[in-house]
Amino acid sequence: MAKAETKYLTSYKNLTDSFTKEKIPNNILLSIDEKVLLDDLVKIICENFGGKNFDVKNNLISFNAEDRQNENIINECSNTGLFAEKKVVVLKNVKKLLKAGKLSLIDYIKRSNPDTCLIMTSDDDEFSVEKIFLLDAKETVKTKASDDEPSAPKTSKKDIENNVKIYQVKGFSENELISWVKEKFDDYKIDKETIIYLLQFSNNTLDEILSEIEKLKTFCYYTKEITPDAVNLCNGIAKEFDESDFIKAITEKNKNTAMKIYDYISLKKDSEVYLVILLSSAFVAINKLSDPAVAKLDGFNLKRELKLWAPGWDSLIPYYKNFRKSIGQEKITAAFDYIHSADRSLKSTGGDKKMIMSRLINNICDL
Repeated sequence: MAKAETKYLTSYKNLTDSFTKEKIPNNILLSIDEKVLLDDLVKIICENFGGKNFDVKNNLISFNAEDRQNENIINECSNTGLFAEKKVVVLKNVKKLLKAGKLSLIDYIKRSNPDTCLIMTSDDDEFSVEKIFLLDAKETVKTKASDDEPSAPKTSKKDIENNVKIYQVKGFSENELISWVKEKFDDYKIDKETIIYLLQFSNNTLDEILSEIEKLKTFCYYTKEITPDAVNLCNGIAKEFDESDFIKAITEKNKNTAMKIYDYISLKKDSEVYLVILLSSAFVAINKLSDPAVAKLDGFNLKRELKLWAPGWDSLIPYYKNFRKSIGQEKITAAFDYIHSADRSLKSTGGDKKMIMSRLINNICDL
């Protein structure tokens, strides 16, 4: 965290509350380390300053001081015109402006456009208002164009503070970080213990944490609940499930386990079409067990008849037998219909694979 005067320090929550509930200042200087938090603050400012229908595409303009676009920056901020709309202009790395750019910026700040919110950011290790705006006698007096032209008045730190709201956002405490993570999960159910568990797998950069959050939200889209098991699956430290475990869960009509195993397998590879083929083969084998001649086979002969050649897949035989005893022929036929429908949907373009698999799993387990 950059060193700063105490009077500028604020928490992220206090700042978001202020930007949400109070009038947005026209000129803001922000010291903030995390891009994720800056993006969130800019979004809040756009909604409050420009209204709910603020045109982000056309009226949110971003510059980097290192690109040396001084004239464009001031022109965007001035935003003059009879039908000019409100704008939010973000100027990153403001300290990197050259002397001429800083003088132009100071001049604008003193007569800023009320229809523009200028957000200046600095993430330097040393957060110094004086150094950002060159506040000393030499640097803040404009050069005369002629002997008849008076010098511009010097700019003091107080002049800047009178025209710019200055904030330095403190780093998160543990409780603030937990609250921020919970907020990012939106309407998903997640408890404090699971959040703390999740944070063990990140290096605490908010970009990485946000990436994990989005991955978990996709992973738990249908359950809308984040559990330690889900965190484990996403981080690859759970039990090594394979396709035979998926078939076992289906034949036991355990839809939650089947969905969890599908999620685990699909993290590693595109598996949907293959799983549907395996399900089709499984139900062909289950259907064969209706034949008394097949049902009385055992050992290698039964394994050969049911085509269970993969190592360990003969362990599925008792699952097949139990499933066959639990349902009639009509439900076997219905299962084939569900499988063929899923196969067609997966092979067409534009389908949501997870939704198709979820529907298939639910339909078969509900037989």
